Amino acid sequence: MYGWYPQEGYYPISAGEGRRYNEYELLRHIARLERRLAEVQEALSACMKKNDGLKKDLEVVRLQSPVQTQNDQTYQQPAVDKVNVKCIAATGTSVTFEISERRLTFDSDYYGKYVGEYTPEKVYAAMADYGAGQIYLTIKDDNEIWHTFRYSRFES
Repeated sequence: MYGWYPQEGYYPISAGEGRRYNEYELLRHIARLERRLAEVQEALSACMKKNDGLKKDLEVVRLQSPVQTQNDQTYQQPAVDKVNVKCIAATGTSVTFEISERRLTFDSDYYGKYVGEYTPEKVYAAMADYGAGQIYLTIKDDNEIWHTFRYSRFES
């Protein structure tokens, strides 16, 4: 049985000859892959440590922020209008949510950059506050941080 093996050129050799001839090359390739895997694992470990540190920082900010604690307490109240909103898209320029089959897009230049804080197709807990021609949506992001969005109600 003959196959093609990449050596100095491509030419047919038997499978047995290929195994004997390529054993050294195969071991070198495995060693190279093991070194690369170790580098990737080291980099992943560093990223995980940094990510854990950032999560701890976010938790401290969330607990020390009066706005965040107030929103947590408000959300627990039975009289609050709780809604589920679905993130449709989060880009570098805007974030779009769907609430009651209506899409609302918020421009990130005004509201901030929310890429990485909201995941498309994910449903988020939110509170809605209606009044004086304005609708306020307070939505918890992937990091458990509340963000308040405001838009004018348009009569159709």
